Amino acid sequence: MIFNIVHTTAYEYSAPAIESFTELRVRPRQSNRQTVHNHVTEVTPRAVIDEFTDYYENTVECLSVPFRHKCLSVTSRSTVETMPHKDALSGLDLTVSEAVRLNWPRRRELFDFLMPSMHAPILPEIESLSKKQLRSSDSFTESIQGLSSFIFNNFTYMPGVTEVRTPLAEVLQKRQGVCQDFAHLMIALVRSAGLPARYVSGYIETEPAIGSNGLVGATASHAWVEVYLPSGLWLGIDPTNNILEGERHVQIGIGRDYQDVPPLRGVFKGAERQQLSVMVTVSRTTGEMVTN
Repeated sequence: MIFNIVHTTAYEYSAPAIESFTELRVRPRQSNRQTVHNHVTEVTPRAVIDEFTDYYENTVECLSVPFRHKCLSVTSRSTVETMPHKDALSGLDLTVSEAVRLNWPRRRELFDFLMPSMHAPILPEIESLSKKQLRSSDSFTESIQGLSSFIFNNFTYMPGVTEVRTPLAEVLQKRQGVCQDFAHLMIALVRSAGLPARYVSGYIETEPAIGSNGLVGATASHAWVEVYLPSGLWLGIDPTNNILEGERHVQIGIGRDYQDVPPLRGVFKGAERQQLSVMVTVSRTTGEMVTN
């Protein structure tokens, strides 16, 4: 599938900002899962854009506006082709405890994705729930898929009830949240069982197409989980929609949790207040770069 993606982020300050510095993580990843055919980033007011690759091999674009400005608008335009995903779970006839033992020789390489992180802490209630959902003697494949179903069936997708700083304990109590919350929850539960899991930031085609159902996703960006398999592959799972990652998912970046891959992070000097607006469109195309 080929998608045109337009992601616009705009800041309006209550008084002109003297200067600002911004990091963007909105450029889709180039991988065997997807091919980025085109990507451009436009900034108003005009500014030079530099880029680098971070620790997790995500592309980061950075810009500085060293003069007074009342607004800052950044638009990312990408054309991405996603590939059919192979069934990575087939043939994995093993238990949860066997998967933990098989991953042990690679524990140093996978260390970041085994440890608790800022948004995915391993709380006592997480440990208790993990022991119920990921029992050591149960089938690894059925347990991982069952965990996604558990989150999907017991937590309600409800935009506005949480924000980035909402603790995972509050999400557990409310049983409500958005895709980032459900990704963090699943990551914490999987890591609590001794299995590596990482956070994926990206986009999703939410509109139903011919022969498919509509999917739930954030208006700014989507989030899901990758669980490391003893076969050496990362399996993408979207607990918000209770599906495996597929051609309708577009990856931007990976990390321990949201803290590693926010779409935009920055600082400015000047007014205390700002108003943020975000608009994202993901549409199928025949391959021509979107221009407006």
